[in-house]
Amino acid sequence: MTPTRTMRIITTIATVVLLFGGSVAATAQSALGTVVTLTGYFLNGQTLTPVEANYVVIDAQGKKLGQTSKSNPNDGYLQTGLKPGESYVIRVEDPRYFRQEFRVDIPSTGKYLEISKDFVVRPMEAGRTIAIAPAPFDLKKTTLKTGADEDLGEMAKVLIMNPGTNIELVCYPDVEGTADATQKLSSARADAIKKFFVSKGVSAGRISVRAVNTTDPIDPPPIRKAAKGKRYIGPVYMVITKV
Repeated sequence: MTPTRTMRIITTIATVVLLFGGSVAATAQSALGTVVTLTGYFLNGQTLTPVEANYVVIDAQGKKLGQTSKSNPNDGYLQTGLKPGESYVIRVEDPRYFRQEFRVDIPSTGKYLEISKDFVVRPMEAGRTIAIAPAPFDLKKTTLKTGADEDLGEMAKVLIMNPGTNIELVCYPDVEGTADATQKLSSARADAIKKFFVSKGVSAGRISVRAVNTTDPIDPPPIRKAAKGKRYIGPVYMVITKV
């Protein structure tokens, strides 16, 4: 066989591989589907340390993917088999924590993708105190500040998903003052938050309020005067009174 003929055969084979081999690979990829994996940890809402938690994954049609899964403090969780371009809900189903849902949107991709995402869970037990942060009010104001509805809205969702839970809203004033003035400020703030929760569907009977007329002994105002943008705002807490 002449060198020229040999080169023609090699060229023809290469062309066939490029044309049909690539097509076969693409067909195989289409048949198998692109796999997306979600990994991360469930974190304690108070300490932000990894914890053990049971959860389920729900697709856009409301169907559970498999059985209840578990995340552990050391290795976290690993959820594979998710589809590109789809949305999923990670629902916490564990009696140790508030029932919560976290939406995860999977980006469109044709290649294997691993996404890392942590979820913050809140322990479920009577007497536990949860700080509402960032502060939902401006200095000496009693109306919710711009943007506060987003954070409070997430809390309202959690309360709605846990209908057996009752809470107490505890508000402290920004600064020391006359008992009447500070009491009035704290009461108005507690009422504003309660009104917001009720507007989102939380039963008013599940919410009690406690307005304090002295500054918070646990988180008191700083001794030195802070910059205008970092002024001290009286803390607001949500105390779980019933589970």
